[in-house]
Amino acid sequence: MIQETKAGPVFKIPPLNTVAGKLQLLKIRNPDLAKPEREDADFSITDYLSFKEKYLNKPGFSLIQKENFEMIELYEKGSNVRVYFSFPPLDEQLGLKYVKDVL
Repeated sequence: MIQETKAGPVFKIPPLNTVAGKLQLLKIRNPDLAKPEREDADFSITDYLSFKEKYLNKPGFSLIQKENFEMIELYEKGSNVRVYFSFPPLDEQLGLKYVKDVL
């Protein structure tokens, strides 16, 4: 484990190839009764500010302000998945450097 957060622990894992790139950080989220969806995924965006400007005003997107970072949440009512885009990305928040290639 490399960090304990209110939402759950963060682990550094051996790189795992996915269709979205290499997964190298794994966060186990504690159950949240207000968000009962089955899945939750966090992604890093190369140009977060342009992404934010383009999508934040679209249906399903909302901004979440945290103490040291912000996240854009994507959730469609009735869906069993939520998606998050954090800035700065978690690896930068933790001072880690990783390969960020996309398959």
